[in-house]
Amino acid sequence: MSKEKSPRLRHPDFAANCDFLFALFPLAFMAIYLYGPRPAVMLAVSLLTAVLCDLVAARLRGQRYDASENSSLVFAAAFTLMLPATAGYYMVVAGVIVGIGLGKHAFGGAGSYPFQPAALAYAAVTVSWPDQIFRYPTPFTQIGLLDVSGASFTESATHILQAGGVPNIPPLDLLLGNYAGPMGATFCLVILASAIYLLLKRRIRLSLTLSFLITCAVVSLLNPRSLVVSRLTLTMYEMLSGALLFAAVFLLGETVSAPKNRLARILYGVLTGFLTMMFRIYGSYELGVCFALLLSSAFSGYLDRLCSRITFKRRLRDV
Repeated sequence: MSKEKSPRLRHPDFAANCDFLFALFPLAFMAIYLYGPRPAVMLAVSLLTAVLCDLVAARLRGQRYDASENSSLVFAAAFTLMLPATAGYYMVVAGVIVGIGLGKHAFGGAGSYPFQPAALAYAAVTVSWPDQIFRYPTPFTQIGLLDVSGASFTESATHILQAGGVPNIPPLDLLLGNYAGPMGATFCLVILASAIYLLLKRRIRLSLTLSFLITCAVVSLLNPRSLVVSRLTLTMYEMLSGALLFAAVFLLGETVSAPKNRLARILYGVLTGFLTMMFRIYGSYELGVCFALLLSSAFSGYLDRLCSRITFKRRLRDV
């Protein structure tokens, strides 16, 4: 009698990662709509590199490659969508190798990494190629698949804010993402729809996302970078430009590096929001949220232990 092969079990986070990829798909479509086919090629290169990193890591560990452990695809796609549409393919490959190869597998693989791999990947390419990372093409400009010299570039809203100016972008264009910036992270209405989908699927925590965004808004109101317009107008530009909303949903929503305790998640969101605005206001790079997330991740375990003790003592008093 022939022995029947036992069915392979899917990774526990397979469905959650599929939901994140599904939520990222509309943003990828919008990037292709604004900048042509190049973002699609960049995403293909990114996802292929992520799979190769997983294959190499499995071979080095002497393990069988598990295609259902698809978190690397989420990290690679999220990282790539934060890049300008003119970023070199070598930057995509280098960022994914750092984020997946070092940020994920060097710490033990899925569920073991202390830092958000997509944030680590973006921070690595920012430090390595700052002049190219913050050069954003004008929407609907012609960008070649191999040659981007013909693209027209313009200053991003975050760069104008960093210089003490005020962007001249209509509110509707801010919501629709019709301005120069990260190729898949400026579409606020699409990001909001993706966030609602992920909340309904219980893939992200509202307490963490809201505490982060509220802290960013409060810091912006109390410490405006320009006095030319009202604080509310300036806060609108701070919250809706760049990759702030994108990071709140797709980077902070990652559950491994974030605290598990509810109170700890709120404090984690507050800390990340405060650090994000400090990097934005006083730092050298426009998108400080990735650096802030890497720094606050170092306190994730401590916040979990501290808040767990507080919660336990409170329950003892209530008994």
